[in-house]
Amino acid sequence: MLQRQKDAKPLYLQIKDIVRQKIINNEYSIGTTIPSENELEEMFGVSRMTIRQAITELVNEGLLRKERGRGKGTIVLSNAIADRLTTIKSFTQKMQEQGFILKNKEIAAMLVPAGESVASVFGIDAADEVFCLTRTRMVNDDIILYSVSFVPRTLSLPTDVSLYDSLYHQFSKQNITIGHAEEFIEATLADEIISEKLEIPLGAAVLKRTRTSKDTSGQYIEYTETYYRSDKYKYVVELTQ
Repeated sequence: MLQRQKDAKPLYLQIKDIVRQKIINNEYSIGTTIPSENELEEMFGVSRMTIRQAITELVNEGLLRKERGRGKGTIVLSNAIADRLTTIKSFTQKMQEQGFILKNKEIAAMLVPAGESVASVFGIDAADEVFCLTRTRMVNDDIILYSVSFVPRTLSLPTDVSLYDSLYHQFSKQNITIGHAEEFIEATLADEIISEKLEIPLGAAVLKRTRTSKDTSGQYIEYTETYYRSDKYKYVVELTQ
């Protein structure tokens, strides 16, 4: 089950990924306790310290809570996917690194008029056409997000949707490198479009993430609005002194 070769991921991170996957899949459901440290030691064939490192990581992400007192155990608090905001990475890359199965439920690529807000980012006229990529994305068969990405037409991205496992992968294939990105995260309510795409009630709370990205020369190359199901997705911000 665990990879033990020299270049493998540390054992505690592998165990963390496995336990998190069981939480996401509701094998360990919210409100229940996960196996004890002794049981996990036996299950994975590792030391108590390794188990505790893995569980501490999941506690810090808000998925688990350790209850005080003999026999209390560790309780599942949430099965929301945690996204650490530390580096510029695509959603696809982050999910793959965590071992999740990611797929597009719906995807469309087309040229559309920029409109005022997008045009102001790219420094073009509102009537100018830009490339637009819309996606409803699933993780482990659960709908997680709906995103709308705009890219300047001058970058000549293809409109063949089969090429978009990741927008950033397509950037890389075009020799486009992101040098800087800025994000705004806010709470909002699902309108008719978001409600339909995420399959949630009209007016339900969602997380909205707005990203603008520049290439290494300082030119804006992306404007993306992403809407996440707040019961399935959360952010973890790492702070150091």
